[in-house]
Amino acid sequence: MANFLRRVTASICTLACLFSIVGASAKGNSSVTEWFKEYDEIRRSAESTKSEKFQAMSFGKNEPNKENTELATRMLEKYSAAANAMKQLQPTPETKELQEGYTQYFSAGRQLFADFLEAQKVVPFRKTALLADKKKMQNVDKINKRIDAKLRRQFKIPKHEHI
Repeated sequence: MANFLRRVTASICTLACLFSIVGASAKGNSSVTEWFKEYDEIRRSAESTKSEKFQAMSFGKNEPNKENTELATRMLEKYSAAANAMKQLQPTPETKELQEGYTQYFSAGRQLFADFLEAQKVVPFRKTALLADKKKMQNVDKINKRIDAKLRRQFKIPKHEHI
């Protein structure tokens, strides 16, 4: 009888440990899922429309003009807000690297648009410095997207829906 009770007690302890691990894992998944909801909303708020993306492609090709200045000003405001919101978001251990990456990306974008606005004032218009910064920003974006995709697969979080 004593052996039976010890085995039952050991089994109960084992089950309790398993349930606590499963519970902790579910809680971890829940916090990552909640983090991604806020993160996706921040990214969505900073996104350009398709026409804005098309227009932005001409930033380095055309001479300064009012439409590009207006778009750059809007994007500067969007990226500033996104960088600040990303800094305020409470990371989880799993999302810390991605959050730092997008904070860097939005901060670099904010600076790129600010530099573009300054370059608009210089005669003749010089875009060469902007192109190097844009390339760095694109590299950060590629790294962030790989980390994003990996975490979404790991935690079964749907892909970010673009506007």
